[in-house]
Amino acid sequence: MKFENKTVLVSGAASGIGLEIAKQFLAEGATVIASDLNIDRLKILAEELGEKFLPRRCDAGSVGEIEALFVGIDQLDILVNNAGIGIMENPENLNEAAFDKQYAVLIKGPIFHVKYAAPLLRASGGSVVNISSASALLSLPGYTAYGSAKEALVKFTQDSVVTVPGVRHNVILPGLINTPILNDAYGENAAEKLQQVAQLTPVPRLGQPEDIAAATLFLASAEASFINGSQLIVDGGLSRLHVMSMPA
Repeated sequence: MKFENKTVLVSGAASGIGLEIAKQFLAEGATVIASDLNIDRLKILAEELGEKFLPRRCDAGSVGEIEALFVGIDQLDILVNNAGIGIMENPENLNEAAFDKQYAVLIKGPIFHVKYAAPLLRASGGSVVNISSASALLSLPGYTAYGSAKEALVKFTQDSVVTVPGVRHNVILPGLINTPILNDAYGENAAEKLQQVAQLTPVPRLGQPEDIAAATLFLASAEASFINGSQLIVDGGLSRLHVMSMPA
């Protein structure tokens, strides 16, 4: 097992990409500290996934809760900053509360997770995998706050190679992944709208959480020990399109 005796912290682990990442690390022998705002869901999952799945409540946009999350953690080998929130509005319709909430979770949260994880990761020779988005590379209706925060996460990852030495830092840019957050973002008739977009992708399907989990485990593994400061785009080729339209 690739990650036996390793401890992994995955934020946003109650569903979607985060849950699949946690499951794949568990399957490879790791102990997973699974954090999420939805602690009730995490506790139910712990009964299913076993004693190596450790549920912890944490609001990924709250510095105080992030600091408290690290109290009592004495070993950490991998940090996966996955927690996300999608409130899709164009600038003229975006309100301050929605903007602040997205930036708190999508960029402030990862920065402060790294702040508190860094000494532990340096001691273990560990690594950080940040989950950004292909929207960091695209200009899309409704993605003003989300996409700009995800682009900031790419920049933070690259800077961390220099500013947080002794730890590897890499970032994954998922495309359209079939998760609850994506379906919620598209609201009514989400399945139909997303299917339209999927057909525009060079690999004509929606991505699955398993696609992102596999990339995460690779970047966290010994096989990627010389990969540092890289961005891995996992979007089926979506971001390579010059012209595309998203359903309203």
